[in-house]
Amino acid sequence: MKDEKNGRRRISDDWLVAILALVLYLGVGAWLISQDIIFPDSMSRVANGYYVVFSRDPHLAAIGFVWNPLPSLAAIPLLLLSPLIPVLASKAFAGVIVSAICGALAMVSARRLLALFGVGRGAGMVLTGILAIQPLILLSASTGASESMLLAVALYTTLHLTHWLREDDPWHLAHAGFGLGLAYLVRYEAVAAALMTVLVVLGLSLWRSRGGRRVRTTFLLDCFLVGGPFAASFGAWALASRLVAGSWFETYTSLYGNTAQVTSAREAIDKVTGGNLEGILAYLGTQLFAVAPFALLFVVIAMVIAALQRDAGVLGSAAVLGGVLAFDEWAFMSGSSFGWLRFQLMAIPWGVVMAGYILAALREGAGRLALRRIAAWTVLIATLAPLPLAWWASLDSRLAREENLALSVARGGQYVMQDQVAAYLDSLDLPEGSVITDVAYSFPIVLASRKPKQFVITPDRDFKEKLINPVEGRVRYALVTDPASSTADAVALRFPGIYEDGCGVATLEREWRDGRGASWRLYAFNGFS
Repeated sequence: MKDEKNGRRRISDDWLVAILALVLYLGVGAWLISQDIIFPDSMSRVANGYYVVFSRDPHLAAIGFVWNPLPSLAAIPLLLLSPLIPVLASKAFAGVIVSAICGALAMVSARRLLALFGVGRGAGMVLTGILAIQPLILLSASTGASESMLLAVALYTTLHLTHWLREDDPWHLAHAGFGLGLAYLVRYEAVAAALMTVLVVLGLSLWRSRGGRRVRTTFLLDCFLVGGPFAASFGAWALASRLVAGSWFETYTSLYGNTAQVTSAREAIDKVTGGNLEGILAYLGTQLFAVAPFALLFVVIAMVIAALQRDAGVLGSAAVLGGVLAFDEWAFMSGSSFGWLRFQLMAIPWGVVMAGYILAALREGAGRLALRRIAAWTVLIATLAPLPLAWWASLDSRLAREENLALSVARGGQYVMQDQVAAYLDSLDLPEGSVITDVAYSFPIVLASRKPKQFVITPDRDFKEKLINPVEGRVRYALVTDPASSTADAVALRFPGIYEDGCGVATLEREWRDGRGASWRLYAFNGFS
């Protein structure tokens, strides 16, 4: 962008926001990894991409069908460099780079959305900065969490949907549809965003058409533009899962899926909620208030202003950001979610952009200038002031259970122990396919190993065959962990009691234990020659 006064080029606001956010997120991510503060959910997504190219049996279906594929696919180009830069895989830094880029793109879309609502340049940059350093936003973008990618596509979708709601330009509706299609390939919450978006588009399209033969073609075309890409993503992913894994929706039917994981953790979840609807609602309300105390208030005020001004633009953020948030709340209330603090993330950008909408209305409204300025400063302060509360919540052991678990694992030296396991196995100089293990639990060890082909892992197409008769399949060792934390371990299910005493088929060769008591055991199969 050229500065007209002196003829020199100056960086655009979008580039400034993107660069600052990217540097911030990469810096924080690098520091977290240096402290071994790594979120298993983030590392497992990187691992799914890693198996596609570096396992003993590399193939695209190794990415798995329990979780949506885009975060893992996006990490693959970076993982190709992991033989030269091991930290990309061993500490899942490839995922951090992906999430940091997504976080930066999300902030660009947020700034553009604020500008679209009429927020001034200075206020828009301040609000974007406040959003960028919100703890859930910062942690998601700095840890490789899939929420960062979802936030990027959600804000992109919201931006273009808002354009269409105000301008009726089908090009923006096509962009919004593309965003929803991508969103489903990131996380399942996109289902609610897509449903609410189609309903909003359908209702407004019918209202705009108001009679005549053109009504049918208009609203059908609008719905197709915004809902078609999502339907294609939904159908293609379900069909691929059915053809490869034998189930339309592995996240619900698989032993490794979300449903099975939540069921096994039900006792721990009930401990913090009381196991009843009242306790769940209170827990969700506390989480939401802690991370975005004024978000819903801003939404209500913005909706009132929009109704008075007959502005449908606010419905974009309600459909997309509100849809994702509503899905997460419903999932926890219905017993289908862990209720992690990060599931409240969408309330934060929704509240910030609605605060911006209110600021824009105050800036352009009638009335005494002094009163409008006081009101504007009140809104701005109300957006900034809760930051300490949000940071406290992210460290609270009850509200931020996942974050505290990551800290506990780091302090206990779990990743150090797993690195030691990988280093020991590498030192044995084993032939390919010598160690059988279930990577639903051992993925950090496989990622840390410099010789990934020595493992027989669950995504391998011959895994079940080798598990039936390991000795005949030339498998020398089984790598297993405590059954209390690996209820679906395929090796332990095939050989019940193998972790405790070898199940009569294997002999303990070595054990590793961290400061928290977590352990891994390497068993040598009897009869191998």
